[in-house]
Amino acid sequence: MSDIPGFTPQERRAVEAAMIYRYGQLVPLEETDVEVRLAPGSEALTTVPGIYWNERNVQFVVCKLDAKRYRSYFFYTEDQQYRIGEQGYDVIEDCVRNLLQLQVDHDVKRRAIMSNPGLGPDDDYHGPIVV
Repeated sequence: MSDIPGFTPQERRAVEAAMIYRYGQLVPLEETDVEVRLAPGSEALTTVPGIYWNERNVQFVVCKLDAKRYRSYFFYTEDQQYRIGEQGYDVIEDCVRNLLQLQVDHDVKRRAIMSNPGLGPDDDYHGPIVV
């Protein structure tokens, strides 16, 4: 376990507020430990605090990398995991808002491709970063 502090009540409320805004209701949040690579290109895994939720068949996690540094992911399956950007965020509200918006944008594109097999992948669309 790392020395990174857990989520504060204010940080948890920020995530809850985003859930209410996005889904119109509170979504059950679970605090968990997450193994991440803190430095790009590093093979070393560090255990950090995370907040996890599952809503509408999508799983989300926000990781706390330092006292005021966050990174987020969403995934449909073990093979379909996406990270939001290369760098982390200094503001948890920005991290969660961008996570939710990118997942919605990705889902719209994903559904369009799945509902029209002739469409195929768009050369201009590469989706979020695959973990």
